[in-house]
Amino acid sequence: MYLIFLTGFLRGGSLEYVLTDLRGILPLLILPLIIASMPSLSKKQLHVLLLFYVAAVLAGTIFSAIELFGRNFTEIRNISIFISPVRFGLMICFAIVILIGFIFVERFQKRLVKILFAIIILWLLFILIKLESGIGILILSILTVVFLIKILLKSGSIVLKIVFSSILISFFVATWLFINNELNHFYTTPKIELRQLKKTTSHGNAYLHDTINYGIEDGKYIGLHLCEEELKEAWNVRSTYDFDGPDEKRQALRSTLIRFLTSKGLYKDKEGVQQLTNEEIGFIEGGIANANHIYNPGIKSRISKIIFGYEVYQKTANPNGNSLAQRIEFWTVSINIIKENFWWGAGTGNIPQEFETQYNEMNSKLFPKNRMESHNQYLLIMISVGIFGFIWFMFALIYPGIKIKAFSNYRYFAFMLIILISMLTDDTLETQAGVTFFAFFNSIFLLNPEDESKKAD
Repeated sequence: MYLIFLTGFLRGGSLEYVLTDLRGILPLLILPLIIASMPSLSKKQLHVLLLFYVAAVLAGTIFSAIELFGRNFTEIRNISIFISPVRFGLMICFAIVILIGFIFVERFQKRLVKILFAIIILWLLFILIKLESGIGILILSILTVVFLIKILLKSGSIVLKIVFSSILISFFVATWLFINNELNHFYTTPKIELRQLKKTTSHGNAYLHDTINYGIEDGKYIGLHLCEEELKEAWNVRSTYDFDGPDEKRQALRSTLIRFLTSKGLYKDKEGVQQLTNEEIGFIEGGIANANHIYNPGIKSRISKIIFGYEVYQKTANPNGNSLAQRIEFWTVSINIIKENFWWGAGTGNIPQEFETQYNEMNSKLFPKNRMESHNQYLLIMISVGIFGFIWFMFALIYPGIKIKAFSNYRYFAFMLIILISMLTDDTLETQAGVTFFAFFNSIFLLNPEDESKKAD
């Protein structure tokens, strides 16, 4: 696989970029060589290795919990303090797979150990949800469905088929109901009679009631009970940040303040600002526009961010600050580059220039600091080495597992699903944590096939 990335050098471009890229993916070359030169792991040794991995992930989640409960963050994803929250989410998913395997497949005998593993699984799920790892939750959902279907197809018992079919159907129904409920919660506003709303603040200034231009968030009209004159006066008493300037995320602070007050159910006037704590003033200065993003992070908060960001993107074509909207921009740019370099790619060294050119040609509203690469490993490979290199990449990724029948092992199957799905929304192999995670476990499983012969049943 390392050779694929090496061929990207042939098209020229920035030598510095190429060398940095090749240095970053060295684990793809070195780790297989090191692991291949070592004696094969026994089953016990492999289990010890996996338990150490779980312990390391668990330690990482404890540090995340300290940040979470201490509210030492302005963006929930910052609670992953050692590596990218996306990569940390993948590692948590794999740790959960390992522990579930120890309980149900390896069938550890001691009940206390099983209980301990079950508690750790719940803890890891809790952190994964609080981390708002959308890709992690998606991966676990897909793994659940895939393994339920596998069990269903293999089972010879009618009773088990009925039980697992019921679980599978319940899973889909529950997911649909949850998402539908969240969409309704976001868009459904209480009925209001504009004539019955208060016309002035307690200080005698007029309220603005706008149900059209300010939009909706979490089922609330943002533009109701709004008096900017009082907001500005009260805000400038509480903070050194200019009311008409940007917050720390370069968003309009005025908008951040109005949305934050809305999320707390407060009027957007002097009294509303006075009811904020000093800590909340700091949150707003840091760019947190919704109190739930701090007080109640999780799946609901994540969905709310996605919907609001997408609504803004549709209205303004401005993708800044929303991960989904930004990714749509990244993918659009990537596809445009691929169209112009379909057969042979643009070359690894030309990637930065190709992206910058496309962003400019599209008149993208992305800030320069947000103009990133594909955030999709498959698209990035296509850009770098073209369709033939992409086919080679996929072959190198999947064929070794097929050749030695490693996919029949539940653990390797789950690991590869995690990697393959993650590559849809991220450049998994372009970061040190991602490429090391893949290269290490892929080598361990492929080079120790005898100990990995157990199948899920």
